[in-house]
Amino acid sequence: MMIATATRTKTKMKIDAFAKVNFTLEVLGVRDDGFHALRSLVVPVSLCDTLEIVDAPTLSCDTGYADDLCLKAAHVLASDRGADVRVTKRIPVGGGLGGGSADAAAALLALNEVWGLGHARAELVELGAKIGSDVPALVLGGAVLMEGRGEKVSPFAVGAGAFPRLHMVLCNPGVSSSTKEVYANCTSRVTEDPSILYNMRNALESGDLERISAAMVNDLQEPAVRLYPEIGGALELLRKSGAVGAAMSGSGSTVFGLVPDETRGREIAAFLSLHGFAAWCVHTCPVM
Repeated sequence: MMIATATRTKTKMKIDAFAKVNFTLEVLGVRDDGFHALRSLVVPVSLCDTLEIVDAPTLSCDTGYADDLCLKAAHVLASDRGADVRVTKRIPVGGGLGGGSADAAAALLALNEVWGLGHARAELVELGAKIGSDVPALVLGGAVLMEGRGEKVSPFAVGAGAFPRLHMVLCNPGVSSSTKEVYANCTSRVTEDPSILYNMRNALESGDLERISAAMVNDLQEPAVRLYPEIGGALELLRKSGAVGAAMSGSGSTVFGLVPDETRGREIAAFLSLHGFAAWCVHTCPVM
């Protein structure tokens, strides 16, 4: 599991909360409960926030979010317990990288141990569905196939081995994308396309970056670019910089492109930074 602890005692814990990118994201219409039905390959990457959690008489969260998902996670887990939760932010807010959801997932995992509640991972996944659509996938960890509104999650197998370690560059254009607006402007698919996951799995098994990039699909990218032209500019510059393809993560605004190795990734990230974009060289995170 890649949400990894750095230090741990009985009443204190430090834990990293890893960002995610969507290698595929299909929007399959609106459900009866008002949520969009999704099918997405969610993959954690090495950019992370860090949570420090201490058992305390009362509950307090210092995360910088107006809509504090860590606080929700604590209440969902145990409404009568206290803790001091502090977050060091590195994942951009409103960037489509699941920063708030990653923090909530890490809080669920850490508080379960700090409070000695003994919930199994499957139980924490179910609790995560009460917090946000990306939380169950990030609680489960590793490459995950997410379905429904996010509550249905399962490990994504790539042949007989683990999900490959891939290097990529994340590029954020400095705008905060409104998930609600992007979904409202998205034309849903009538049915899911079986070839999307089939092509992605085959591409991943081949290890060919061009094939993997060509297999990437995000139904939210086109409406997001229309709403926020800066995203289109980031995609274009990322392609020109030498990354292998470029795609948007989630509902934006962060885009990502594959690179052959860390050295090339750092060069491209530095180039993007010179052009005014926030950029990171990262890699996919395996299950631990």
